[in-house]
Amino acid sequence: MTEQDREKWNLKYLKNRKNSDPSEILEKYIFLASRGNALDLACGNGRNSRFLAQKGFQVDAVDISNIAINNLAGQDPRINAICQDIDTWQIPQDRYQIIINIRFMDRRLFPMIQKGLKPGGILIFESFIDKKKEYCLTPNELLKAFESFHVVYYEEKKVEHSDKFDQSVYFVAIKKV
Repeated sequence: MTEQDREKWNLKYLKNRKNSDPSEILEKYIFLASRGNALDLACGNGRNSRFLAQKGFQVDAVDISNIAINNLAGQDPRINAICQDIDTWQIPQDRYQIIINIRFMDRRLFPMIQKGLKPGGILIFESFIDKKKEYCLTPNELLKAFESFHVVYYEEKKVEHSDKFDQSVYFVAIKKV
């Protein structure tokens, strides 16, 4: 990403601070994760980071938007708010009990996510499907990318909350020991 990308996301988070509810898939499957370290990729306004912290996790919340990160920083001592361009950021290896990737897409991260999770760690992924857009998943792509994981839940379904995309994908998997 570039400075132009940062400005785009800063503008979004200046205008839109209303959504504070955690992702439904995170709420539904958080029980699978052992307490410890969590990573919230492209955390945005921090709704999922705050939820993870309330559940007892130490959260690394990463986003390119300094507006979003500054709003999140200092809210909870269990949240480490990191302003980084995820296109160049490296996920630490063997660090996290849970990694969440909600409505963000960067295939370069797939191998790092695998290495960043501890054995038995949980990956929760929610994104959009569109065969024509590079920044969207294709059908069954996560199943192939994380085939060494134990898939707990996978669903591709019509989107009711978006005017840009027709389908979303929901994916929950456990890194095998």
